[in-house]
Order: sequence, then structure tokens, then C-alpha cells
Amino acid sequence: MRVNLRTFLAFQLNGAACCGRYDDVSIDLIKMHVEHGTIMEFLKERLGMDFDAGFLTPLDRMELLDEWMDMLGIAETRKFCVERNGLCLLVAYLLEGIQRRLWDARKLGLWREDELECTVDGGESDNTAKHKG
Repeated sequence: MRVNLRTFLAFQLNGAACCGRYDDVSIDLIKMHVEHGTIMEFLKERLGMDFDAGFLTPLDRMELLDEWMDMLGIAETRKFCVERNGLCLLVAYLLEGIQRRLWDARKLGLWREDELECTVDGGESDNTAKHKG
């Protein structure tokens, strides 16, 4: 799944968390829907027009769900600095997913600290191609 799709989803969830209409969406509620595999359906139903994941493929949705299930055991207050808002937890999950991809890309030699762009999707960015000569 491309990083820009993750960031777009994070922007939507951040906006929904900030508007105040969804303050009742708790961390426990989000975790329950992740655990049951119903998180996307819940977000669509609960957030309505404030959430549109129509740009995600079924594979993207499965990848996010698998990743978020893997993160359920992480102490959200300590690791993600999230104490009460479930939508903020999902934003943190998305940021963690991006961070993991950058870490993987660095280990595979697809990205270096001194580069301006990253090739986490397997292709070469213009900047990366210039660095390689």
C-alpha cells in the first residue's frame, strides 16, 4: 500500500477527531472493531461523510487490518501518546505503519537518510535515480 494513501487516510481521521463530533469514539471501541475485523465498516457508518476509504483496494484494507491487529498489543499511551480518542489511535497506527515501511526500505537499501525521497513502493523516485548515477 502506497504511503500517500496512508497519509490521506490519516488526514481524514485527524480531521474527524478534531471536529469534536466523534469524541465518544473511544480507544476500546476502535480496538474492538479492529479485533473483529469490522473497523472500515464501523468508520464508514459512524463518520459518514467525514470518512471516505473508497480509494482503498480490498488488498489495501486487508493490509491495514492485519497491521492494525498486530498493533493491538502496543501500549498506546506510552508508544503512541494517545490517551482517550480512538480516532487518534488510528492516526497513530497509520504513522507507525509509515515508520515501519521507511525502516524496511532503509534496511533494504531503498532509502538513505540523505535522500529527499523514499522508494518504499519498490520503484525508483526521480531523486533516487539521480543519486544512483
